[in-house]
Amino acid sequence: MNYYYVKVLPLRRFGYFSSEEIFSKGDCVVVEGNFGIEMGIVDSIVEGAFENIEKVKRIIKLASKEDISGIQEREEKAKEILSLSKELARELKLEMKFLKAAYNTDGSKVTIYFTADGRIDFRELIKEITKRVKKTRVELFQVGSRDAVKLLGAIGSCGREVCCTTFLDEIDTISVKMVKDQGLQLNPTKISGVCGRLLCCMAYEYPFYASCKSRFPNIDDLIKTSRGIGRVIENRYLKDSFVVMYEDGLKEEISIDQWRNKKDNEKA
Repeated sequence: MNYYYVKVLPLRRFGYFSSEEIFSKGDCVVVEGNFGIEMGIVDSIVEGAFENIEKVKRIIKLASKEDISGIQEREEKAKEILSLSKELARELKLEMKFLKAAYNTDGSKVTIYFTADGRIDFRELIKEITKRVKKTRVELFQVGSRDAVKLLGAIGSCGREVCCTTFLDEIDTISVKMVKDQGLQLNPTKISGVCGRLLCCMAYEYPFYASCKSRFPNIDDLIKTSRGIGRVIENRYLKDSFVVMYEDGLKEEISIDQWRNKKDNEKA
């Protein structure tokens, strides 16, 4: 059995899929998705055995020209629905920002994604859209700022395409504590993403910093050294050391091993 990480279209959701066949990165495939038969792009090949086998769905086949042309036709129809939704919302004086419309594989349902400040009563809007779209079920779905960027795509401050549209399947919860524990300044322009929320990448190295924290003194702790009493002003996790400042303003960098050995000797 072969395992693949697939970007499922058109909403760019990621998931793990299996097949007896061999596919290459970039192949367009037909998969058993969360909403029935869907299309996807092979993002990467998973090496070795797959542990979370219950999360793996099946790749049905390599997409044909007809399958791919079907995607293009549905995307064109979705753009028309999106334009119609914007026009009708203006007429109904609804404060909504429309992001994307997406048809399911057989074209029987279209989902329209939007953002808004607070809750919106869009029942009248759905009625008006349904009148103009025959034999199609219409759903409106309100999303937050992070999901909005995931739907539309964007370039991050790092100069690369944002993580949520390239490989992140689920977006982790990021807290200010995680930023502080990594010794980063709480500068909103530096720690916020395109979505206006804390950067997802703040979670990538956090487990390392969290494991280091238990081995290091706290900031503002008073430490007794061979020179006297100093106050901890900085922890340098990557260098395995910390910096103390004495009353006369002199700073000294002390290694964790040096500090721990001194503490052990004092206990003995």
